[in-house]
Amino acid sequence: MSRDRSTEETTVFAIYSTRRDAEVAKEYLREADIEAFVQADDAGGMHPQMQRPHGVKLVGMSGAAQDAYEALDAADLLPQPVERPEEPGGTGEPAALTMSTGGVAGVLGAAAVVLLVLYLLLG
Repeated sequence: MSRDRSTEETTVFAIYSTRRDAEVAKEYLREADIEAFVQADDAGGMHPQMQRPHGVKLVGMSGAAQDAYEALDAADLLPQPVERPEEPGGTGEPAALTMSTGGVAGVLGAAAVVLLVLYLLLG
């Protein structure tokens, strides 16, 4: 007897830091007859650098959530929590995302500031 899935909601089984890890877990669940799919905000894999800050979600039907969790746990495929060192005087809350000033973007930003200052001084 098949279940009516037209009204069943989806839920996130786990959130991974890379698409590869989520795909491995999805395939493991498929072998266990648990339907799941990968959801990531990385432009279809074209911008993998967006996977880590946003996470890659392993999603499936709400009714299969407990079975999926148990299967992933038994196979040691659940994502490990990220340990972050607590800052001195910190509140214990997760750190906010910050932008780096290194790399090409940092160099271009610094060059833009220098050019703007020169324009204002010489203009």
